[in-house]
Amino acid sequence: MSTIVFILPGFMLYLWIQLMGVNPVAKHTTAEFAAIAALAWIPVIILTVWIISFFGVSIWTLEDLVDASGNLIFIVQFFGISLVVSFLIACLYAWILYPLQRGLVNLIRWSLGKAGLSKSSSVWEEVFLGKKKQVVGISKIGSITPDIIGSVKKVARPFEAKRAFSLVYTDHCKKIVEKYEVPVYEVFTDIDSGVHVFIYDIDEYDKADQKYREELEEADTRKSTDPSDVSIS
Repeated sequence: MSTIVFILPGFMLYLWIQLMGVNPVAKHTTAEFAAIAALAWIPVIILTVWIISFFGVSIWTLEDLVDASGNLIFIVQFFGISLVVSFLIACLYAWILYPLQRGLVNLIRWSLGKAGLSKSSSVWEEVFLGKKKQVVGISKIGSITPDIIGSVKKVARPFEAKRAFSLVYTDHCKKIVEKYEVPVYEVFTDIDSGVHVFIYDIDEYDKADQKYREELEEADTRKSTDPSDVSIS
């Protein structure tokens, strides 16, 4: 019961915030995570207890909370309300408080002559976890020719064990990039794994892809109207 009342609300708030894309710079240790969950517990418990008071349960001290947690109905109410409250607080933090926090921190960093923080906590997330379509080529460091080229379908999240891509239409993308010499817009270099990820200019790629399709249609049209292909019976 103490887990549901004193640990779970803070953990749920922290989990919601991470799922909404506000990730820490590095994985937290157990002690750090416990401290963050304890801090996150405070706003969730205050709002949850305030809402529960409308159901006729008055809680003003921790002793009142401990006594009430022995009631199964209270536990069910507490869990359901804290789940919703933690989600709403996470939305408020992700939409308003986090941008405000980052803005204030950047003001201080700029005053100290340091670069401002990006919207995302890691270069990987900043480059690959947006909504924009991407066509990439992957090669080992030292090679300027990608071993594979494709359209990004899925990308590993920041704290997955392996940084991986799921690429689709690899043959088609490679044909477009090589035939029309689509320019590279950006290069992501993972020094630890020794890999280059060439990110192609998506606007130029789309133009080249459209041109390729139009050429195919023209070729099909010429083929269908070629008199030598018409049989005379």
